[in-house]
Amino acid sequence: MMIEMNDTWKVMNDVEVAFSEITTFNFMLEQLQEAVDNGRMNEIVDITHALNAFMPVYTNGWDRKYKVAWEHVVTGVSND
Repeated sequence: MMIEMNDTWKVMNDVEVAFSEITTFNFMLEQLQEAVDNGRMNEIVDITHALNAFMPVYTNGWDRKYKVAWEHVVTGVSND
């Protein structure tokens, strides 16, 4: 099986995009730290809930993209 470069670029780019979404997680952590530093309890609770809700969405998205890339690149190469 010949791996097409355009397809390979797309699946690897999708993995990169999925990983780059960690910046949202980092932003929320910075906001949480600011709320903690300033004793804003309601924000601490809200941001913690948001982080707990976001984490599985982020990891599931990353996992799906990674599996597609693995199947395309590694499995595609090993079947040649």
